[in-house]
Amino acid sequence: MKRLAVLILTFVYTIVGVMAAPKFALVRVQDIYRGLPESKALQDEVTQKREDLMKDQRAIELGKNVQELKNLQSQIQNKGGPLDFDATRELARKFENLRRQTETLQHDFESFRAERSKQINRDMVEVMRKNLQRIAEVSAKVAKEQGYDAVFDSSGNTNTGIPFILYSKSAPDLTDFVIAALQDANSEPPVEKANH
Repeated sequence: MKRLAVLILTFVYTIVGVMAAPKFALVRVQDIYRGLPESKALQDEVTQKREDLMKDQRAIELGKNVQELKNLQSQIQNKGGPLDFDATRELARKFENLRRQTETLQHDFESFRAERSKQINRDMVEVMRKNLQRIAEVSAKVAKEQGYDAVFDSSGNTNTGIPFILYSKSAPDLTDFVIAALQDANSEPPVEKANH
């Protein structure tokens, strides 16, 4: 009889152990991402590339042309005194030619800037994905090491703007552990920068 009672109790404890509620933890991916040195470096690199676009020869030439157009327009309107017919006609011809050149140059520059901006954005997204993948991997590793069944991002929203985590009752926050694991030089190789 004792054997049967022990066997039943063992069976019950086994079932209760298997049926135990899963353990969940949270991380704030947004905070972790902002704190990564790679994120700051990426932001600086992207800012520099966007500033460099405006240093392109086409942009410089466009600025000069716009200034020259303003000067020609001012001369045509000649507030200091009237110009003779031939002088006004010559200035109007120069103005129109320069306006056309400027329009063509502006179109060329805008096409260049749009294409280059797309490339900068593609490179940025690629590096961001690598950084976020690294955060996800380290978060999963830390959660497993600490015995959690699942880990959720508590800082993000869905595509509808609603938070992923609508309610959590004192769920453990592993953010600091993940940050420490990421800072450990031996935990992961550094994330590469965009090459473009």
